[in-house]
Amino acid sequence: MSDSADKIFRGRVATWSWRLLTVLVLGVFAWQFYRIARQIDWPVFAAALARPERYRYLLLALLLMPLNWVLEARKWQILLNAFLPWTYARTLRATLAGVALSAATPNRIGEIGGRMMYATAAERGAVVTSSLLGSACQWIAFLLLAWPGLLWTAGHLIAERTGWPAWYLAPVGPSALIVGALLGKPALLRGLAYTGKWFKLDVGELRRGLEGVKSGLIVRAGAYASLRFIVYCTQLYVLLCFFGPALPLAPTLAGIMGIYLVQAGLPLPPGVNLVTRTELGLLLWGDAPDTAAATVMAFTALFALNVLLPALPGYWLLARKK
Repeated sequence: MSDSADKIFRGRVATWSWRLLTVLVLGVFAWQFYRIARQIDWPVFAAALARPERYRYLLLALLLMPLNWVLEARKWQILLNAFLPWTYARTLRATLAGVALSAATPNRIGEIGGRMMYATAAERGAVVTSSLLGSACQWIAFLLLAWPGLLWTAGHLIAERTGWPAWYLAPVGPSALIVGALLGKPALLRGLAYTGKWFKLDVGELRRGLEGVKSGLIVRAGAYASLRFIVYCTQLYVLLCFFGPALPLAPTLAGIMGIYLVQAGLPLPPGVNLVTRTELGLLLWGDAPDTAAATVMAFTALFALNVLLPALPGYWLLARKK
């Protein structure tokens, strides 16, 4: 086969591979919509819509959705700029592309894959490394905000199973942050060196970029991660208020944060994560009919609002890119 014919053949394989991937991802996306439609208690939804005085809660949840992803893109750009000089606009487009694929994959696997589609081959290592750093920064929010929230709202459950008062565990969060600050970067550098040696890759540029990630940069990214986490939890709280009885603000937000801390350690597909979060919500807020219905509806609506809805422009951006 001549070089020109070989290039044509490879181009056709790449084109049809992309089309097949698109069909598979859209199929999973449609399945997620179908599952959500089946989980929705339509009489409860209709009853919520019949109360105009509660529309402000739904409107606030909708308005916070773009803020959620704007903050995520800014957090990632802070870390990515240690490796690559990407503009914020490009970072935001890549973030939405990641949302599109994450709707059909466990946790951040698809998110990183979608972001890589906006990168050249030479940039993909930096995209992966900075995205993993972003995940680490998310744990700053979890340990600073969600750990105390979990001890506050689920302390009695923890005490029943461990035999210790929950406040004994309060130092665990700050201690984990200190250990991460001291050992995290050296561990990443060693892991990068080992990966480069094992796969015979040139990781010099990535190593220099990682060495340029100073503690101040991590603190800034962690601040954006914490702010985004607060926005995300506030969205769920206002959806709970929209669908059901009013719940007290502070303990409910603390419980929501604790739920996401527990769920963050479980690498499950998005649909299963949704079930897990719902069950934890019923455990914390009770299974009275009105509260249970509001819990299920709020978690379902939040998943549709924050993942499936922004996935639509993400798919459009991917289609334009490819």
